[in-house]
Amino acid sequence: MRKKFLGYLLDPITSSPFDLVILEESGDHVVAGILLTETTWYPIIGGIPRVLVDELKKNMLQTRQEFFMRYKNHVPEHVRTEWQNAIDSIHDVDAFLKHQKITAESFAYEWKHIYKENNYEKNNFYHFAGPYVTENNIAGKSTLDIGCGSGRFTKWAALSGTTVSFGTDLGESVEVAFALTKDIENVCIVQADIYAMPFQNIFDLAYSIGVLHHLPQPKQGFLKLPKVLKKGGEMVIWVYNRRNNTRALYFYEPLRNIFKTLPKPLLFKLSYIPGLGVHLINLFGKFIEKIGFESLAAKLPFAYYANFPFNMKLNDAFDVIATPKSNYYYVEEIRRWYSEASLKDIQAFEHPEAGITCIATHE
Repeated sequence: MRKKFLGYLLDPITSSPFDLVILEESGDHVVAGILLTETTWYPIIGGIPRVLVDELKKNMLQTRQEFFMRYKNHVPEHVRTEWQNAIDSIHDVDAFLKHQKITAESFAYEWKHIYKENNYEKNNFYHFAGPYVTENNIAGKSTLDIGCGSGRFTKWAALSGTTVSFGTDLGESVEVAFALTKDIENVCIVQADIYAMPFQNIFDLAYSIGVLHHLPQPKQGFLKLPKVLKKGGEMVIWVYNRRNNTRALYFYEPLRNIFKTLPKPLLFKLSYIPGLGVHLINLFGKFIEKIGFESLAAKLPFAYYANFPFNMKLNDAFDVIATPKSNYYYVEEIRRWYSEASLKDIQAFEHPEAGITCIATHE
């Protein structure tokens, strides 16, 4: 985290601003530190503020024992005490460390073998955020990517000329997002929970693309988000559409329920089957397009993927069978979410590939 981003952050419990204790710097990044208020604290580990609360924080402290051992003599006493108590509360240290190793290996496998940065992510971002967010109207704005995953959409917002672009995620994908964006001056990655966002009401645009429909309580998560917006700021989400989405509801979802508990390496191999199927359909579409049947090619299943590399098709196939939970919505329901959040000027667009983009303004 660069020191200049400190003022954007607030304690999600008390809404107090943070003081910063720097433990280690690298260039203009604080790679190790502590964010402090009078009553709370959160570590900066690997350049990423870890602003998690309650059990999420306790689990994070338990899994970050190496950081604690390295810096425990350089942090305030109450920080050292809470961290040590979290570690001491582990009932079976050997089992805990074994589970941590398995989780880390699974995470590393997923991001090493599945996701690869490609030249189509920019178009992907503006497709999902569109037609309301464009490269021209995002320039000069402060943005927040909620559920940033690999950081791909945080990156493309920043490179479009934003003043600042934050990306947040609950999981370990923040490590990938930080690696992807650490050299971009106007980007900051934060590990945080969508239900307890650690930000001032300062952003011109907050967006959450393909995230809310995977939450255990999507609506409740959404209703927590508008508070990050300044007056006149805009909230954009993209979620799965229930309307005209028979393929997902009656084919993808049964597959998900069957396969989601399998080991990720095996799921990755199985993903080649649907990934290759989509790719072959796209190749056929390109062929008939070349011989003059453009309108027919556009109507083929998965035409949206026609210009994307195979790895993106493989990645999305993996998401379909590996993600634990998905929800599907009618656009009327999403509009009601926005109304309940007291957002104004609500607009919604139903994409041909069965997604909904919605935008509204905070007043």
